[in-house]
Amino acid sequence: MGAAARGAEPLPLRTVRDPQGRFTIDVPVVWQVESSYRDVAVSAKSPPMPGELSDTVDVIVRDLPLAISAENCGRQVAQLMRLIIHNWETLSEGANTLAGLSAYSRTYTWQTKTGQGRRSVQTCAVKERRAFVLIGTTMNTPDHVNDDLPEIVRIMSTFRPVTSSAPEPNENVPGSQH
Repeated sequence: MGAAARGAEPLPLRTVRDPQGRFTIDVPVVWQVESSYRDVAVSAKSPPMPGELSDTVDVIVRDLPLAISAENCGRQVAQLMRLIIHNWETLSEGANTLAGLSAYSRTYTWQTKTGQGRRSVQTCAVKERRAFVLIGTTMNTPDHVNDDLPEIVRIMSTFRPVTSSAPEPNENVPGSQH
């Protein structure tokens, strides 16, 4: 019941702006939102239900030294996943678009350290040298997958990069020639 009450209308959304002005995303009005100047720019989570973990949507932004493809971004995120969650089962993956950007998405299941089953949708979208990684997660139970996962996908689909915000030129990348 994290994203919306079973069988209820979708929750009303509010727009959240990245503190550095790189994107906006709409999240349910009842969700808690934390924003940061670190890599995880926005982290939103549903009110927890007793005995359950919250549904979450995180937006990670990274400016890279060189432009990469969305598929390469997805591969690099998978390498990080090996360090963070170690084991997962990919249910589907492939190229798509997000907010008009080339993207690569993966849906997968995994378990927390305490053994709770989770299902995540991860999308890596690229704009020049900037990579946006959106990760939405819910409990991996039939009710959560049927009711909450579509709401998480709806939230992620509201992501909009700010077109006037671009990565700094390469001369500002550490280690580059001036």
